[in-house]
Amino acid sequence: MPTRTEQDRAHPLQGLAQMPHDIRLALRRLRKSPAFTGTVILTLGLGIGATTAIFTLVHAVMLRSLPVSNPDQLYRVGKKTHCCVWGGYSQSEEFSVFSNDLYRYLRDQTTGFESMAAFQAGQSLFGVRREHSASPAETYTGEFVSGNYFATFGVPAYAGRALTPADDQKGAAPAAMISYQVWRQRFGFDRGVIGGVFDINGNPFTVVGVTPPGFYGAQLRPTPPDVYLPLSAEPIVQRDSSLLDNVDQHWLDIIGRVRSGTDVGTLQAQMRIHLLAWLRAHQGAMAPQERTEIAKQTMYLSPGGAGIVSMREEYEHRLQILLLVAGFVLLIVCANVANLMMVRGLERSQQTSLSMALGARPVRMILQALTESVLLSLAGGLAGLAVAFAGTRFILWYAFDPSSAIGVGTVPISASPSLPVLLFAFFVSLLTGLAFGIAPAWMASRSDPVEALRGANRSTKQSGSVSRKVLVILQAALSLVLLTTAGLLSKTLSSLEHQDFGFEPDRRVVLNIDPVLAGYKPEQLEPLYRRIHDSLAAIPGVESVAIAQYSPLSGDSWNSSIHLAGKREPPPGQEPESSWTRISPGFFSLLGNEIVKGRPITEQDTAGSRHVAVVNEAFVKKFLEGEDPLGRQFGQGPIEMSHEYEIVGVAKDMRYLGYNMQDPVKPFFYVPLTQWTSYSKPGEMSGETRSHFIHDILVLMRPGSHLGDAPVRRAMSQIDPNLPVLRMRALSAQVSSSFGQERLIARLTSLFGLLALVLASVGLYGVTAYNAGTRVKEIGVRMALGADRGRVLTLILRGAFVLIGFGLLLGVPLSLAAGRFLGNQLHGVSAYDPAALVIAVLALALPASIAALVPALRASWISPMDALRLE
Repeated sequence: MPTRTEQDRAHPLQGLAQMPHDIRLALRRLRKSPAFTGTVILTLGLGIGATTAIFTLVHAVMLRSLPVSNPDQLYRVGKKTHCCVWGGYSQSEEFSVFSNDLYRYLRDQTTGFESMAAFQAGQSLFGVRREHSASPAETYTGEFVSGNYFATFGVPAYAGRALTPADDQKGAAPAAMISYQVWRQRFGFDRGVIGGVFDINGNPFTVVGVTPPGFYGAQLRPTPPDVYLPLSAEPIVQRDSSLLDNVDQHWLDIIGRVRSGTDVGTLQAQMRIHLLAWLRAHQGAMAPQERTEIAKQTMYLSPGGAGIVSMREEYEHRLQILLLVAGFVLLIVCANVANLMMVRGLERSQQTSLSMALGARPVRMILQALTESVLLSLAGGLAGLAVAFAGTRFILWYAFDPSSAIGVGTVPISASPSLPVLLFAFFVSLLTGLAFGIAPAWMASRSDPVEALRGANRSTKQSGSVSRKVLVILQAALSLVLLTTAGLLSKTLSSLEHQDFGFEPDRRVVLNIDPVLAGYKPEQLEPLYRRIHDSLAAIPGVESVAIAQYSPLSGDSWNSSIHLAGKREPPPGQEPESSWTRISPGFFSLLGNEIVKGRPITEQDTAGSRHVAVVNEAFVKKFLEGEDPLGRQFGQGPIEMSHEYEIVGVAKDMRYLGYNMQDPVKPFFYVPLTQWTSYSKPGEMSGETRSHFIHDILVLMRPGSHLGDAPVRRAMSQIDPNLPVLRMRALSAQVSSSFGQERLIARLTSLFGLLALVLASVGLYGVTAYNAGTRVKEIGVRMALGADRGRVLTLILRGAFVLIGFGLLLGVPLSLAAGRFLGNQLHGVSAYDPAALVIAVLALALPASIAALVPALRASWISPMDALRLE
């Protein structure tokens, strides 16, 4: 007669044949325990949902390719991301942004690409109005692209036709494409839009087509383009600030489709040769130091299937932190559910022992237990998809608030689960089920048939005790890591928000405009700004008005190399750099920024007066340390311009730039709005012209006054109805938006930490309550022999506090490692901040102690007779 082992070997697939029966049995058991089933599914749904929500963002930002044809064939020329214009004939590290002339040269000389497309490295704003419409122009985001742009990406038009090389020729009829979102939201799928004429910045363009619904351009960004125009139309729209014909103004990204069989390394080497040939052909227009840099200039080819990955670079580390945090929460969930499953298994231990005594094989018991675990995890996964959808929508709304965006398009990330997200949720659910089901399944296979004959489960009450305690310790340790991480990130956010910005944000309002949209010419700007100042200053409640090229923490940034008079010319590539902006008189007083030396920009600084500048303290510290800055001269660009500006004042350092907040304030200077500098090179003169088209108006309100939207728009429409106010918000809101990502990650991490704390406390409560329940007879005997309630309480709490202590002992080094992982995400706080660690320890210890105290008190109040009767 064959033994049981021989039977198992003879039927290796018998377990699979029994699977339908196991599933029915598991479902029947779960239906009989609705409270247990609901608790487990809810707990799993929160853990799996949190992880899936973060993965949705990770997939969209870091893993997804462009929605184009054969993205693996696309290669980008360059690796670094630049926005938005780079002047000159040399670039640090590599050439990765290009002028139109250089793009056309590379396109025509390089044979390894099937096609090579160029597109604007930044974005433009367009004032768009349907021809003959009485409505004011609407503001859309837009992008200039080469005529072969859509053909290179293999993207056909959804309606009408795509732009073609014929549209990208000088003298061609002005053509445009609009996005699907604009066609749907603004025009309700009106077919008459296609072929219709629209005024774009006052120039007639024919809309020839609509982009596909899923296409968002070659770069994932919060506001994808609403309108696409050919490169040849750029001078028509941008007029005097045009970049198209400036050979040394680089403002285009390039992506090409490589021919089949082409070696990318060889192609890269050929393109480097073409780059050097183009540079040598323009040596006559270069500054002396640029000529010495020619041989050092290089370029790289990088995979372009994901497009320009600036958003990936910006969010990558933060998403990794959130994914790791969500993974910790999922581990805590697994530990919590595993504890519940083990307790449930112990309650069924007599039934399991009876099954084993009647001939059930261990492998069958394991499969039945795992089947129940996997069914629970899959149900939790379905619940998790709902949690993930809601969580992703919240994160997208919080991180990319559409109410503050300009234009129609919103961040092209869908909260709805895609196929990769569904697969991720399925596999996470499956692995979760296996993770928390292994221990209970193993315990089921170890049941002793003799227990069934005893009619009681005395000897099994301590079974699995070590495993349950280890899981509680793990939960406590991981919870401490999450609480410490949340504390560090919250302290970072507080440090950023409460730093000394160098200006007063309260009672200040920022209005965004763009004179280019209304077709203004350079000579019309000074009178326009004067009318704007006077009209807004006349609004009741307004204390003062100032105008700036861009305002503090607006997200914009203009940078330039500078040369100081009397200083030796630095070696090539080591020219000092500074950020700068143009301002009107009254700017510093309006912001409450102190002039620590000299004077501010005043009304006496006119177009015909000596060109002056105000510099910040960081400028003096870096370039004029130990010298009197007043009267010193410097200039932008070539060394010949080093006498252009005379320093007349030094302003207190102001946190002006909205990036690298962890770094000290960088050198910065301010020049009058009315003064123009004459440059010999067309590219430099183009930049000078563009800098006079200001974007921000600052308004200071009197105490207790409020600036309404209607008075502002009324005043602006009286100046020019074609000059829209793009956005209006308080300066404090602009400052707050600069820390949106830090605020999001701090709050999400705090939420995950709170969830972990609750789960860990529940886990400790469950283990303490169960342990107390298994020691009822012991408690009764002790109390019958004279032990008071205090001793019973100490007996129960001692075990709980030992678990908490081991959890803290394991969690402290893990928390220190987590602080080090956060790295440059921290500001104003050490990665090993003792206060954050102590607060996290107390935050964990207090609720955990309360969770242990409740069952301990219940056990201490039981009478000896009741305890003995229960046994």
